[in-house]
Amino acid sequence: MLNNTTEIKSDEKRLELYSENHPFRLSLRISKFEAEAEYKSFIKNCEKLVRGSVEYKLWKDYIKDVLGLNSCFITEETMDTCTLETHHHVPTLYQVVKAVIHKKMNIEEPFSTFDVCLETIELHFQNKIGYVCLISSMHEKLHAGFLKIPKELIHGNYSQFISEYGQYLDDEDMNQIFEKLAVEEGNTSWSKDNYPGLVEYGNNR
Repeated sequence: MLNNTTEIKSDEKRLELYSENHPFRLSLRISKFEAEAEYKSFIKNCEKLVRGSVEYKLWKDYIKDVLGLNSCFITEETMDTCTLETHHHVPTLYQVVKAVIHKKMNIEEPFSTFDVCLETIELHFQNKIGYVCLISSMHEKLHAGFLKIPKELIHGNYSQFISEYGQYLDDEDMNQIFEKLAVEEGNTSWSKDNYPGLVEYGNNR
């Protein structure tokens, strides 16, 4: 039971908890990270929350059910016959979250986990995320480094993201993005009409 000397109060305008008997104030929002581990953990937590959100599911469902992108961009197998996944290609979801955080820090705007997640999901609904739809086996190959995606297959206005948020990513991130965009249909080891293991599906090909 609290006594009067340790009574907790709230600055509702600043969203801070405090006590007149203690110097430390607890704010909902932060403006920096005390350690690299804390920074990386924050990014991964935001990424996890976005992936688990209803809004993210609605975005993926819209791509498949309304826009009709319900087949693998490589094999053209449909979601009726296999598991179809939406892959963040340019940029990755980790890079999106990272850029949003860096932007807020750059303009000195304090932020919470939820502020970052909201802006991240808004970028999806602004169609500023580059994505491809792949069957699970192709998705696994891509993450394992055994598959390259031609930029012609990337959907979404990723160039707008680069224009607005590229300045908030480091050189390593931007190099990864430009390496992906350098992959074209003419310089891959496969083509849409000649990919090892492609299965003919009548009118689906």
